[in-house]
Amino acid sequence: MKSLSTILVLYLSTISVTATAQKPAAPNSLMCTPGKLIFSEDFDPETVSDRWGFKADFALRDGALLRTNVDPTETKRVFLKDPSFHNTIIQFDFKLSGKTTDLRLVTGSGGGYNSITQIHREHFQLNTPVDRDAGIVPAQLGECVRQPRPDQWQTMTVEYWDDEMVAHLNDKEFVIGLHPIIDRTRKYFAFQFDLPGASVDNVRVWKATGQRENWQETRSNLVAIQADREPVKRDPTEEYRIAYTNLISRLTLNDQAYRDLVAKHDELQAALQADYPDAFRSHKELTKLIAKKNQQLRAADPEFKLMEVAVNKARLAEDAYILSTRPELARLKEDGTAKQRFTSELGQVRAALEAASDRQLADVVAETAKRQAALEARFPEAFRSVDAAVEQRNTKRKALNDDPEFQARNRAVVDAGRAIKDYEQQADPNVTQLVEAAKAYTDSLKSSEVK
Repeated sequence: MKSLSTILVLYLSTISVTATAQKPAAPNSLMCTPGKLIFSEDFDPETVSDRWGFKADFALRDGALLRTNVDPTETKRVFLKDPSFHNTIIQFDFKLSGKTTDLRLVTGSGGGYNSITQIHREHFQLNTPVDRDAGIVPAQLGECVRQPRPDQWQTMTVEYWDDEMVAHLNDKEFVIGLHPIIDRTRKYFAFQFDLPGASVDNVRVWKATGQRENWQETRSNLVAIQADREPVKRDPTEEYRIAYTNLISRLTLNDQAYRDLVAKHDELQAALQADYPDAFRSHKELTKLIAKKNQQLRAADPEFKLMEVAVNKARLAEDAYILSTRPELARLKEDGTAKQRFTSELGQVRAALEAASDRQLADVVAETAKRQAALEARFPEAFRSVDAAVEQRNTKRKALNDDPEFQARNRAVVDAGRAIKDYEQQADPNVTQLVEAAKAYTDSLKSSEVK
């Protein structure tokens, strides 16, 4: 059982208490007044909400949600189904353990993200992402050095009110930010882990009923403290990346001349891509085209459907064998409210069998692979790899080097992009210095590797 829970009183870092759904107290840095509790989760295996979406990469362990070692090198997310939060207070306990170095609370709306609370071992920060429809680019709103507490539970509280947000560990460790993309209803809610090992627990979401009466004064104090605090130590490449990101964000939000240059570039580029679509299809577009072809064959060709059914039956045989080694999990499968728990636990058993080189599992997996290979050999067009599609796109793009009209229009796009870069350098000459420092740093690393 974890050593820290601060639901009764925010920011108590040394007292273990029992988590309840009481409203957070009001320390000096709190922005909002909490109202109704609209979601609560303790990750108790018997009562965990079926609104969580996760598979074997997450598991309920020790009364919390753990990022497991399944797919250990991949970033993974656990998301809440059908959220709808606007002006809100979100609170959760977290423990950075194992290999996890980057834990994020991600919220979003309209198919995109609108805020990211990013927790690292020795600092945390607030970011906002891109929204192409609204002409918004990413920004880092602020950051705070924090005391690293590996393998210890801490509580993060994140508040949203209109276009403002504040994230707190306590009255001294906080980040405050302001951005128009924040002022949206959050229809997406997820925790993201870069690597295995960390856990989250005691998730609470309160409706915010307003900002505190003295918030304007408090805000001014917090902004001043944030501007004057010790910066996070980063290498020159990261310093440049963040400075450049914030420069573009600032110009996009506040500089009409810059927006005009970007609009001109985007218009030229969009027209070129529209006239030569096969040379510019993105990785995402190519993936969708392959999936669409697969769906068309599934619907139109009886042989494809029969062979695909055979593959699916082989996969079910894998699950049946895995379940036979842990028959007690069957009750989770039969319980309609425990679907994600069943999927997670079955995945844990599978991982253990694979690690032990279980012969029977290897045999049923080989049968699935055999049927899948036969399906792909019979209908190769439905399983063309994205890499092959990208190579074909690049070949078509290269062939356009002999097309005078394409080359002229492509030069116009390049020139428009160069005009944007020139404007950025004039707006903040310091960025040029950071570029040079980043290049020197990268070159030194390469030189060290050669030696």
